[in-house]
Amino acid sequence: MLFQTRRVGLLIRIEDSSARTVSFYNKNDRMTNDNFMSQTDETTKKSYSDTVHLPKTDFPMRGDLGKREPAWLEFWEANNIFEKMNARPGREPFILHDGPPYANGNMHIGHALNRILKDVVVKSQALMGKKTPYTPGWDCHGLPIEHALLKEKKMSKRAIDDIPAFRNEAAAFANRWVDVQRDEIRRLGVFADWENPYKTMSKRFESSVLKAFRLLYNQGFIYQGVKTVSWCITCETALAEAEIEYTNKKSPSVYVALPAAKADACFGETSHPVEAVIWTTTPWTLPANKAVAFHPKLAYVVVEVDLPDFGKRILLLAQARLEAVLKATKAESHSVLKTLTGKEIVDSGVVFETPFAFKTDFPHRESKAVLADYVSDEDGTGVVHTAPGHGADDYLTGLKAGLEVLCPVDGRGRFTDEAGPELKGLKIFEEGNPAVIEQLTAAGRMLAVSKIEHSYQHCWRCRNPIAFRATEQWFLGVSKGNLRKDLVRAIDKVRWYPTQGRERIMAMVQSRPDWCLSRQRLWGTPIPIFTDVDSGAVMADDDVLEAIEKKVAKDGSNFWFTDPQKDVVFGPDPVEGCLNWDFMPSKKGRFKRETDILDVWMDSGASWLGVLDEDQIPADLYLEGSDQHRGWFQSSLVVAVGVNGEAPYKSVLTHGFVLDNNGRAMSKSLGNTMKPEEVVNKLGADVLRLWVALTDYSEDVRLSMKLLGGPTDTYRKIRNTFKYLLGNTHDFDPAKDAVAYDAMPEIERFVLNRLGELDAGVRQAYSDFEFRKASIQLVDFCNLTLSAFYLDVRKDSVYTLKTDDPTRRAAQTVMWECLTRLTALGSPLLSYTSEEAWLELLRQRAEQGSSLSLPESVFLFECPLAPQQWADGDLKARWENVMKIRERLLKSLEESRTAGTIGKAAQARVLLNLKDEAERTLVSEMGDEAWSELVIVSSLALAEDGPEISVERAAGKKCPRCWRVREDLGTSSDDPDLCKRCVEQLP
Repeated sequence: MLFQTRRVGLLIRIEDSSARTVSFYNKNDRMTNDNFMSQTDETTKKSYSDTVHLPKTDFPMRGDLGKREPAWLEFWEANNIFEKMNARPGREPFILHDGPPYANGNMHIGHALNRILKDVVVKSQALMGKKTPYTPGWDCHGLPIEHALLKEKKMSKRAIDDIPAFRNEAAAFANRWVDVQRDEIRRLGVFADWENPYKTMSKRFESSVLKAFRLLYNQGFIYQGVKTVSWCITCETALAEAEIEYTNKKSPSVYVALPAAKADACFGETSHPVEAVIWTTTPWTLPANKAVAFHPKLAYVVVEVDLPDFGKRILLLAQARLEAVLKATKAESHSVLKTLTGKEIVDSGVVFETPFAFKTDFPHRESKAVLADYVSDEDGTGVVHTAPGHGADDYLTGLKAGLEVLCPVDGRGRFTDEAGPELKGLKIFEEGNPAVIEQLTAAGRMLAVSKIEHSYQHCWRCRNPIAFRATEQWFLGVSKGNLRKDLVRAIDKVRWYPTQGRERIMAMVQSRPDWCLSRQRLWGTPIPIFTDVDSGAVMADDDVLEAIEKKVAKDGSNFWFTDPQKDVVFGPDPVEGCLNWDFMPSKKGRFKRETDILDVWMDSGASWLGVLDEDQIPADLYLEGSDQHRGWFQSSLVVAVGVNGEAPYKSVLTHGFVLDNNGRAMSKSLGNTMKPEEVVNKLGADVLRLWVALTDYSEDVRLSMKLLGGPTDTYRKIRNTFKYLLGNTHDFDPAKDAVAYDAMPEIERFVLNRLGELDAGVRQAYSDFEFRKASIQLVDFCNLTLSAFYLDVRKDSVYTLKTDDPTRRAAQTVMWECLTRLTALGSPLLSYTSEEAWLELLRQRAEQGSSLSLPESVFLFECPLAPQQWADGDLKARWENVMKIRERLLKSLEESRTAGTIGKAAQARVLLNLKDEAERTLVSEMGDEAWSELVIVSSLALAEDGPEISVERAAGKKCPRCWRVREDLGTSSDDPDLCKRCVEQLP
């Protein structure tokens, strides 16, 4: 017989090359491989290796997951395991509603984190008796897909002349990426209804979005208005709050003087005109200035300064900002002439000149003094440049003060006629800022110019800085009626994981502006609004909107974009030159269609309505990244509360982002990205799943191949445990060999006690979405309770006792319980490996002809709660004391090995002189033989004197079968080399 050895953790693996036989021994116990080999060499007369029960299993030590996992994936799909999992009767549903990712590229590692977490939820809830249908979804509309397609076609939006054809291409583009991402996600071992995903571009889904629009419109939440909105001048469209990213940008920092248009008594007599000093980092907005804002309670000073380039000037600014402004303008001297409050200044009725009023042909000449509570003396000058056409606060201030909303910038980010002939046509950032600075400097109004790096809003898609423009858009009025109050109330009814998620979304909802719904793009759900050609009145009657819904449900929405230049008539009577929509209710007149599309966040925000059945609303859980507090969580909340009055979810769980080894965000430009498929192909999906499970997903998490070393080692230990349990239960038929609990030795009942605690703890952790806690409990049980304790202690009994010995069968019963329960409890985390172990378990039972009925997959196993009788408190307390004594004994044995007193524990004889009477009684009651097995020594006895623990070499010779050092060898003439115990165990 040939043997090969390989160390795995604390265990040594011995493989029989001629049979499916694997043996595991602790590196310090009585049956090491070296001893086994030397003993075999010495015992030339007779070999006893065929009289011991070595483990046998086809479950390999090496997972080779990257190559072998696809087989289990194929097994699940071929046998419809997910469908069967949810076809089991009598189960209450648990609905995890999937947030749709964009179908515009390969899955990244953040997607993998998200999808694995969702899969753990689905499978763990199924484990706990729930029905868990899960419909995956994709966001197929909007700028991400449109932008990617235009890039692929190397053309701009303006070049599109056949919109329906372009939309068909966009749909094909999205479908292509849906297929790619679906395969990538499935490879992670994720269960879902992959054949019936939802897509936001589907007819049914678009119709449900339009239904939500209709219901919101009928309640008065949707309106059209001119407001300052975030506008991407590159993508040429309005942006929602969730489509904005803040990144650092270098901008001009300018101080501009605006003279009082008329001398005012509130400033007193001065030698020069009083000039309000404003500060801005967006010089391009200065042509749109309509007011200067003061805080009513701040102190302002009229100060005479001597400037090196301008001589004497009389400036007006906040008193708290005087020193900073003097430094910025390099003033050589100054003298405060007067101090007054912002309210006093505004109440005086003073009017200032606009920045470009020095030009006689500039039409916008007066800048009104207004009050605003948001004005601060923490930066700038305490006097705020106000352009209602270029800022949200400015717009609201302008509404209160009755100011004109001036926006001299077009959708491409170029100045219009209203900015003046010298600025017209210039790009606001690259050309406009320098031109404005140059002109104001020449006019003596630019007091200081520098550069500043600050956080600025950028478009999430093209990454370019955005502008603020006042345009006519469609809005969902969060401030209309009681909607904002209802949103706050709904938030408080939701369970947030982690709890700080509540505060985050609450603050956002309480301060958010009305939602800009319209987008000036081509690929999306149309805004189903008409305008009467003759009167200009909006046509959005309920029957009209409902007719559009039904048409979209039947044919999709491309019809809306056919011949966009043509007017539409409703009803059976056609009109020359118009499109005749006979599916609409009859209405008099000719109508123009709204050309804008809906924000994609309106699509996904209505997904609960388009995907879930009525009895599934609200969903049990939404689970996405923490950025979705201002994205999908919020859009879904607004739509659902507006339509139904309640949140669309009962619970919300958020996770952080995946960072690199150094804590940096992953990006292609930094070259620090990790592709999920690279990890899966090299290490296996189960290692990536285990990494996800072991992370504190509530925070940002770091990932690198180096950091995956820990989960890889942990995985090997778990796999080793599965292999050992499978190998040592190969000849155990639970249907006829299982030992009743009451007939088991104490050590077996103690391990079942711990297994019961594990079962309860893991289920509770799953229920609380604490997957790290569940993982650690499973890992610790495998490593500490099994590998380092029970399996080591019971190895001798399982290997050397007779096949049907009650002690051996009791140990196998416990190992079987551990095996089946560990595969079930671990299946949400290590799905592939748990299934692999389960299938091997089934093969073994079939091979032995067992009558035990088990399901074809671990995911169909109805894993029962641990029996109540396992929860024996007295037994637990007793064995916790046993384990404390055992730890002391193991420590002494290790010290004796180090000192050279013994070579291995099996050579030792231990004398115990315990001073504690309770401990002494405990050892005495259990008996010397039990304690010898607990610490794997040849003998152990209580002593009346000497040190607490004495270790010496055992007397006698080593038995070639059990490798214990015994004094009772030679009791059998047939087997004179064996100890008495081994003789009794021979077949």
